[in-house]
Amino acid sequence: MINVTASSANEAWRKTLRSLAKQGAETDDQKYWRDEIALIEVDNPEVAPADKHFPMAQADLDIINRYIYTGENESDVTHEWTKIYHHRAFDQPHSQIEFLISHLNENMPLPEAQISIWDKNIDQDQVIQPCTQIIWARIKHGKVECHVHTNSSDAYKKLLMNMLEFISLHHYIAERAGKPVGKYYHFLDSCHVYEKDKNTVIKLIDQL
Repeated sequence: MINVTASSANEAWRKTLRSLAKQGAETDDQKYWRDEIALIEVDNPEVAPADKHFPMAQADLDIINRYIYTGENESDVTHEWTKIYHHRAFDQPHSQIEFLISHLNENMPLPEAQISIWDKNIDQDQVIQPCTQIIWARIKHGKVECHVHTNSSDAYKKLLMNMLEFISLHHYIAERAGKPVGKYYHFLDSCHVYEKDKNTVIKLIDQL
């Protein structure tokens, strides 16, 4: 298991990728080069430009980071999973984001303050299934702390994007709750690097 503590999402991404490459478990399949459980803690989660080595255009990331909490410009969102996350969180009736925020405003550590992404009536056997499963939040020491639980993430091409979009949502939740932003936690059941990206990642590790 990989445990990473960092001050920012960019630092967390670099540390996770390095730890996964150097300490992560080898696999017994031809799909993943490395595959490991991971827990990432970001002490100062800010919405900032992505690390220059992350293989995704900043313009696309900016659209995703805003769309996740506004729903704006959906046709320009390049990541189909993000569209699922937004709709499952915000759609009426019984908006999960409104339910979560209403619980936070009670100023108590209630376990019900969560958003569940998976829908068994839709997601089973689909080509595009939500990797992120639960978004949970609480107020701790006067700040909104956010936990994101993910069953699978490509550490090289997707992890930083996911952290940045959910940190954007974290800021939205904190603003709605009228509290400062606290720590951000990202839990991954399968944090992996694909076999096809092995050589690229090894070269990248030497540059980070």
